[in-house]
Amino acid sequence: MNSKWNNLLANNNLFKRILETMNSAYETKEIIYPSRKDCLRLFDLISPEEIKVVIIGQDPYHNPKQANGIAFSASNEIKTPKSLINIFKELDNDLNVKHYQNNDLSGWVKQGVLLINTCWTVIENNPGSHAKLGWQEIVSDILSNLNKSNPNLVYCLWGNYAKKVYENLEFKTNNVISSSHPSPFSYLKGFKNTKPFSKINAILLNNNLEPIDWSK
Repeated sequence: MNSKWNNLLANNNLFKRILETMNSAYETKEIIYPSRKDCLRLFDLISPEEIKVVIIGQDPYHNPKQANGIAFSASNEIKTPKSLINIFKELDNDLNVKHYQNNDLSGWVKQGVLLINTCWTVIENNPGSHAKLGWQEIVSDILSNLNKSNPNLVYCLWGNYAKKVYENLEFKTNNVISSSHPSPFSYLKGFKNTKPFSKINAILLNNNLEPIDWSK
């Protein structure tokens, strides 16, 4: 993990809690995703002061070779997951950006987009299987600490779960965009045509910050 997270993770005993929860997740005979080496990959790619946007996911993908430690992102070795396809469709619709050939969203993270799941591990083929390990409480403390130090973070909330997570945070921010989730179940019911990517960039420009190049 990037050492620039050390100060933030010193609050609420977060670093110790992360290690303990990781040990609980991976010390099992079950197959766990993502791999242990990718569990904290998100925090290697970005430091707290670089974060401009937060997009909240729920579980990692639970099929082989999909999860790579970044919410909604997936390995390029596999067929694009359906929710990610819908994200790319809306990106194309919104900004005419074609991202279909690259499932890995690390290029967004490196520009300041924290794509964070509230649960960092999952048992193979068993969605929600680690929902009670304690990851959600860890993520809520991380996000509250980030918001406390930077109240201008832009939150993009896709679906009721993400909205609930945000509403339960101790500290909130000044900029929130919300819509339905990009899953096949809700894509046509409130995600399509919401144009979140241009809305995020408009807020960043208004705050005198560099917009995100979503093509990366």
